[in-house]
This record gives sequence, C-alpha cells and structure tokens, in this order.
Amino acid sequence: MRINNKEHLKLAWRVHSLLPDFTVEDTWLLPMTLKANESIQEVQLVFAQAMHETATRGMAGLLFKFRFFLGRVFGWEDPVSPVSALPEGSIRARYAEQESLQAKDFTSNGFGGFVPVYHLEMEILLEIENKTVLAACHLGKVQLGPNDFGVHMTIYVKPKGRFGKFYMQLIKPFRLFIVYPALLKMVGKQWKRYKS
Repeated sequence: MRINNKEHLKLAWRVHSLLPDFTVEDTWLLPMTLKANESIQEVQLVFAQAMHETATRGMAGLLFKFRFFLGRVFGWEDPVSPVSALPEGSIRARYAEQESLQAKDFTSNGFGGFVPVYHLEMEILLEIENKTVLAACHLGKVQLGPNDFGVHMTIYVKPKGRFGKFYMQLIKPFRLFIVYPALLKMVGKQWKRYKS
C-alpha cells in the first residue's frame, strides 16, 4: 500500500541527515507484520528474493528486461564502483565521511544493482546508480501495535540533469501501477514462505 511520504519523514531515521538534497519519491507499507524479535535484516533477505522474482517474471519482469536492453543500447548503465573504492559522490562515501568509516567497514553483499550503505537496528539503506539517477531504497521498521511492526519502503532519488528528470517522469506510471504492485505482492508471498 502506498502511503503519504510525511509518514516516513516524521520518523527519526538516520537517512534524513544523510540525504537532505534527495527527493523522497515514494513510500510504501510492505505487506508483512513483524514481531519485536524479528529484525530488519530478515526483511532485507526476503526483499532481495522478491526483487529477483519480480525482475524475472510477469509484466514487471518484461519491463525490467526492456529497461536493461535500453540501458545497454544507449549506455545508461553506469553502476556504482566496487564497494572497496567508496566512489566519489556515492551515498556510501557520504556516509563514510559522516561516520568516520573506511571502505573495509562496508559490506559488498548487494542485490539487483543495489549496494548496501548501512544496516542499523531499525533501518537499512541501499543505493543504486546509473547515468540517469542516483537513488536509494530505505527499509524502516515501524511500530504498528504493542508487539507488531510494519516496514516502510521509501525511495529517494537525485536525477542526473534534465534527461534524468525526464526519465524519472517517463517511468513513473510504470513504477506506480506495474512494478511496485508486483514487487509488494511478491514481498508478501516471500515473507509468508520465510515464516512458514
């Protein structure tokens, strides 16, 4: 379910001070309920599996394949350098500077083009970059009841130039009405499998 970005912004996430110059594009409530002892790291494992499944099947999978095809043809793919490099301008480099970290302090276990920035107790931040945009996916554990928690998935974007802004507007309907609904449905399925 898509929720108002203000629901994300009003919570005290670490990401707020890290990405003040990024736009919050979307916030979604993932179709899962966690207990207090279930970690956001478990959510990331399920999320990674759901991303892979979504990118390889159905209409959303076709859109992913078409996007990667266009990226190869027009040279849009400019993936973030290996994690050990902490490339200039990356979100990881920004975080490393704020937290006085070095490249060895970061994990390289990413998925689907996403590279981890940080794993905290209640939130995870992943980044992805190409020639059109520098973006981040934030997963945050939010309290729903006395012992029940949900997860917000929030997308941060920083388009690169006019073409990046045009591209983000061009793909918006596909993201909102095809990709994200398929991803959320798959997240729900994968979470049920994980819990069973």
